Amino acid sequence: TQSGTSSTVVNYADVSVTGNSNVVNITQQSTGGAKGVFATINDNNNTLVVQQKDSGNHYAEITLSGGNKNVDILQQGSAGHMAKINLSGLPQELSLTRSGSTQQFYSITHSCATAGGCGTISVTQGQ
Repeated sequence: TQSGTSSTVVNYADVSVTGNSNVVNITQQSTGGAKGVFATINDNNNTLVVQQKDSGNHYAEITLSGGNKNVDILQQGSAGHMAKINLSGLPQELSLTRSGSTQQFYSITHSCATAGGCGTISVTQGQ
């Protein structure tokens, strides 16, 4: 968890995890300043939860490989939303929620080939 109340506070996390059955929770809850998460997680049965809160300047760059992964990203207000997500491997579930006040960009690369299909990708933007 990273926090601060000044517009000059910068929350930055660079996380790399290799291994099975991990749960990674990253919360950046400052009320001002930039928030950035760079996370790379490899192997199976891993969960990543990223929360970046208010007031703007949100960026998340996420790479997950391996099987059975779950990613939940919430960015929130007041604009500055950007996310780049790269998923590969067998079934995966992604939930990306953004909120106000307007600027929202995302890129998702999803690489999966199974006869039964892959996991669910859900993106919600706006207020």
